[in-house]
Amino acid sequence: MSKKQMTRRALMETGVTAVAASSLIAGQSDAAAKERPLENVRFGLNLLVYTATFSADQVHLIQKVADMGYDGVEIPFNDLGVLDAKATGRAREKAGVGLTSCCVLLPGTSVTSTDSAERKIGVERVKRMADLTAEMGGDTVAGPLYAPVRELTGRARTADEWKWGVEGLRAAAEHAEKAGVILAIEPLNRFETHFLNITEDAIKLVKAVNHPNLKLQIDTFHANIEERNTPAAIRAAGPLLGHFHASESDRGVPGTGQVPWEQCFSALREIEYSGWITIESFATGIVDLCAAACIWRPIYKSADDLAVKGLAFLKAMA
Repeated sequence: MSKKQMTRRALMETGVTAVAASSLIAGQSDAAAKERPLENVRFGLNLLVYTATFSADQVHLIQKVADMGYDGVEIPFNDLGVLDAKATGRAREKAGVGLTSCCVLLPGTSVTSTDSAERKIGVERVKRMADLTAEMGGDTVAGPLYAPVRELTGRARTADEWKWGVEGLRAAAEHAEKAGVILAIEPLNRFETHFLNITEDAIKLVKAVNHPNLKLQIDTFHANIEERNTPAAIRAAGPLLGHFHASESDRGVPGTGQVPWEQCFSALREIEYSGWITIESFATGIVDLCAAACIWRPIYKSADDLAVKGLAFLKAMA
């Protein structure tokens, strides 16, 4: 049958066949990817699910998390003055686990501030967090390392802010290389920052800095708000993905919300991701922490329940 002779019905049938074939190929590809387990990934738990500020009297949490079956812990870096790096390092070593740090910039320490003195303070804070992480035996400093959370200007990011971010993060990355850790910058949702909301921009920022010790982080909670397609964002990040936060859409137990977990893990397999997969949620009994995270209702049965069930789910996905 020539193209001129082809009927509308024939065209429709041909189209259906093509779509079916395409779906079959895609399905076979997804199935093949799922058969390949993620190799060398490590599972971590962010201790913000237990405490807002980590200090020496809370190092017992490291063994607790290790006993649950995690490969490592993520230490929240808020008030650096209360951290005991030596005690934390000893507890980590005794528990036989790895460590990452969840880092934020406090008001007055923005790397993208219009105030040059504040930018310098911000860079020094990132450097200090890199040193503390290394002293504890950790390998990754992750978070919004460009500006304080919810420091919004009421306008879009400016060219100057971008330039200052590149300059500051390059200086911090150079220091992180000496410390033996990597920095992973995290895009946040639009309600928490105007500087970096999507993976596409994080990729551009990492490439602009152009240093091997600066990578990016994807958090599925923020991605669920900002990305059009989280698995596609993971694929786009590729080897630049240095850290991964497995957070449910409501910060509850992973697997109980609307994050497309199967597709996300398929994308992680495709890029051969081999870093940390860390659960991040927040202690619902701490008023100030809940206010900072805008959590106004119970989102899980208990912190232990989230940690145990979340780990089991993620391991099943991997």
